[in-house]
Amino acid sequence: MSQDDAPSFPLTHLTAKDIHIQGRHFVDNHGRVLNLRGANVSGSSKVPSKPIPKIHEHAQVNYVNRPFPLEEADQHWKRLKSWGLTFIRITVTWEAVEHEGRGIYDEGYLDYLRKLLESMEPYGLVAYIAIHQDVWSRYSGGSGAPGWTLTSAGFDLSNDGETLALSGAAFLDGIKGRRLGGERGLWPTGYQKLAAATMNTLFWGGETFTPSLKVPTTTSDGKTKKVNIQTYLQDAFLKMFEKLVDAVGDVGSVLGFELMNEPHPGYIGLPSIHEWNYNTDLHLGEFPSPLQSFSMGAGRPTSDVPVYKRSFPYPTVISKYTTANSEGVPAWTKGREGCIWEKEGIWRWSDNKKQAIALQEDYFTKNRKGDKVDFYQDFYFPFVQKWNRIVASKQKTKEDGDQLMRMVEMIPNEFCPEYEESKRPDNMVYAPHWYDLNALFKKQFGFMTVNVQGLSRGMFLLKALYFGANGAKANYAKQIQTIVLEARLKLGAVPVIIGECGVPMDLNNEHALKTGDWKYQRQMMDAMISALEGANVGFNLWTYNPDNRDDIGDDWNAENFSWYSDHNRSLALKKSEDTNIGEEDLDAGGRLLDVVVRPYAIAAAGTPLSSSYDAETALFTYRYNSPIRVSTEQPSIEEVTEIFLPRQVYSEGQVRFSLSLGGKIYFDWANHRCWVWFEESPHHNFIDLGPRGTAEHKVRRVDIWVPNKAKSSQKGWTISQILILILCLVFGLLGIWWAQEIEWNKEDSALRYHRPGSRSWFKT
Repeated sequence: MSQDDAPSFPLTHLTAKDIHIQGRHFVDNHGRVLNLRGANVSGSSKVPSKPIPKIHEHAQVNYVNRPFPLEEADQHWKRLKSWGLTFIRITVTWEAVEHEGRGIYDEGYLDYLRKLLESMEPYGLVAYIAIHQDVWSRYSGGSGAPGWTLTSAGFDLSNDGETLALSGAAFLDGIKGRRLGGERGLWPTGYQKLAAATMNTLFWGGETFTPSLKVPTTTSDGKTKKVNIQTYLQDAFLKMFEKLVDAVGDVGSVLGFELMNEPHPGYIGLPSIHEWNYNTDLHLGEFPSPLQSFSMGAGRPTSDVPVYKRSFPYPTVISKYTTANSEGVPAWTKGREGCIWEKEGIWRWSDNKKQAIALQEDYFTKNRKGDKVDFYQDFYFPFVQKWNRIVASKQKTKEDGDQLMRMVEMIPNEFCPEYEESKRPDNMVYAPHWYDLNALFKKQFGFMTVNVQGLSRGMFLLKALYFGANGAKANYAKQIQTIVLEARLKLGAVPVIIGECGVPMDLNNEHALKTGDWKYQRQMMDAMISALEGANVGFNLWTYNPDNRDDIGDDWNAENFSWYSDHNRSLALKKSEDTNIGEEDLDAGGRLLDVVVRPYAIAAAGTPLSSSYDAETALFTYRYNSPIRVSTEQPSIEEVTEIFLPRQVYSEGQVRFSLSLGGKIYFDWANHRCWVWFEESPHHNFIDLGPRGTAEHKVRRVDIWVPNKAKSSQKGWTISQILILILCLVFGLLGIWWAQEIEWNKEDSALRYHRPGSRSWFKT
C-alpha cells in the first residue's frame, strides 16, 4: 500500500464518557469491543506518607503524594501508556479520606487525588477507584479503615499497638515499615485474629450479633444519640463515599468506583467458635480458635493454642501447642470487662477450670430469630444496594446519560455466588482477584505448580499438580477460566475483569534480586497473562509501585510485587555510560517487560473469540467474529480493529503477518499500531463460513510474528528434572498415605475422647 493510499484512523484515546457496557463487553462510541488492561496504582497507597506516626497517633497520618507526587505523575502515566497499560485501578483507603475522626475529611488529600486523576486525561488513561482494605485496617495488621473505627468498638491502640500484639488480637510487625524478619507469611492470618474478625463482623452484622453494642453519634440537628455499631460504621463509610464521589466522580478519567477490596465476613457464618476452616483460612504461626482469641483478648493466659508450621502435602501442620498471652494483656480499653463477645453471652471464663467455656458454639450461624444466616444474601448484598444508591445520588450525570460503573467483588478465592439481578448495583462490573496461592504462600515457583483452587474443593492431589512452564500455563488457564465461567453462569451478561493478579519479585529465596535472573518470575507472569488472555477478560496487574525497593519490597507486610521502581531506574541510569539507557528511556527501572508488554486488540470491530501471544516467537494470534463487508471503499472506524504493537517487540521491516481471506492490514509504526479490516468477495456466500460463521458474520483470523525470533528447540527433559518428577510422585503418594493416616487418627481420637466443645484430637 503506497503512502498516498494509506488510510487514516483516529487512535483510541480512552475517556470515561466514551466507554459503555454492552452485555458482557466494554464498548467505545463506535460500538467496538474494548480490551481493557492495566495496573494497580499503587501498593504504596496502603501506607501513609512518611514520616509515619505511631499507631496510637493514627489521627495524624497523611496520604497526600500516595501513590506518587503530582510533579512525577506525567512520567508515570506516559510510561504506562507506552506499555499499553491504560486501564488503572487506583488504590484509595478509607483512612486516607477520614483518618482524623468520624466525619472529618482530609480535603488536602481529596484535592491531591482529583489533580492526580486529572493528570491522566492527556494520556488516554481511565481509572476506577477501589476502596482498599486488607485485614480491615493498618491497626489490625493490614490496610484500609481508620484507627477510630477500632477504638469505637473498644479496642486499645495505645503504646503503638503493643496491647493488640501482646494479646494476640493482631499481627502488627509487617505494617510498621522496614525489612520483616522471621516468618514473612503471617499477615493473611490476621483475618482470623480477634481485631480484624471482630471489626468485619461488626461492620457487616453488628445489629445481628452485637445488638447491645451502642455508640454515641451526633445527629444532623446537633443532638447526641446512641446507635448500633453496625449503623455507626456503615453510615460513616457511606458518607465517606459520598464525599469521594463528590470530589472526583466528574473527572474525565474516572470510569467508576469499587465498593471494597476483598471483603471478608469475619465470624459471620462460622459453624463453630472452636475452629476455623482449614481449607479456606490460612493456618500459620500461633493460630487460636475464635474462642481462644476471645479468651486471649480478655487478658487471659490461654493454654493449648496450636502453632502451625509449613509442611507438605498439607500447606501447614501443628508443630506444638503454647500458652498464648502469657502476660495477660487485654486487647480492650476496658480491660477484662471489655470483651463485647462475652457481654453477648457467647462465652465465659471459668475460674475453676482456668479456661474459656463456649456458651453458644454456633452463635454466628443464626440471626436473632434463630434462622440460618447467609453472608451474601443477608449482609453483603443489602449493603451493596445502599452503596449503589449513594453513588447514583451523588454522581454527576454524564452528557450521554451513562452512569459511573460499579465494580463489585466477593470474598477472596470464592466463586461468584447466586446474585439476583434485582439486588445488583447499576452498571455492574464483576471484579474478582486471582493469585497463585501456592506460590504466594511458599514464595516459590519452579518446575511444579499446584491448583490450590481445585485442592480446596476436593480435587485429587496428583490431578492438581502441573509440571514445567507449559504446565503452569495450563494450570493458571484452568483456574482463571473457572472463575470467569462461574461468573458467566451466575451473572449472565455482566462484564468481568480481574481486579488484582500479580507475581512476587522475591520468589525462591530472593534469587532474582540477588542474581538478576528473572527466569521464574518471567515464566509465572507469562503464564498468568496468557491465562487472562485465554479467558477474554480485562485485568489490572498488581502492582505499579514506584516506591518499591529490593531491600524492603513494597514496604508493607513483606510484599514485593512491583515490576517497576524508581530506585531501580536510578540504578540503571547510573550505569548509562556503559549502556544505551538515557533519561528518555521509559523502560529503565522495569522488570519482566518482555512478557508484561505484549500486543493486544485495543478495540475490536466484532466479537472477540480468542487471543494469545508467544513471548518466545512474538507470535500474536487473534480471532474475532465480525460482520460481512462487501466493499472496497476505505472502511469507517466502526469497521476497523485497532491492535497495539509494542515497540519493544515489533518494528518496521521485521514483521510478518497472515490474515484470513479478504483481510487488509495497515501498520502505523509511529504510534505502535496496526489496523485490520476485511473486504468480502461478491461471491462470499459460496465460501465456507466455518463453525462460528453465519450469513451475516464471519470468523476473522489475524496472525503477526517476527521471523528472526525463532523459537528455541524443545529440549528433552534433563536427568535432574526426571528425578524431581519421580521424587514428587513418591512424596505425593507418601503424602496421600500420611494425610489418610491423620484423618483416621482424628476419627479414632474423636470416637474415644471427644467431648462437646473440645478439640481433644489436638493432643493425640
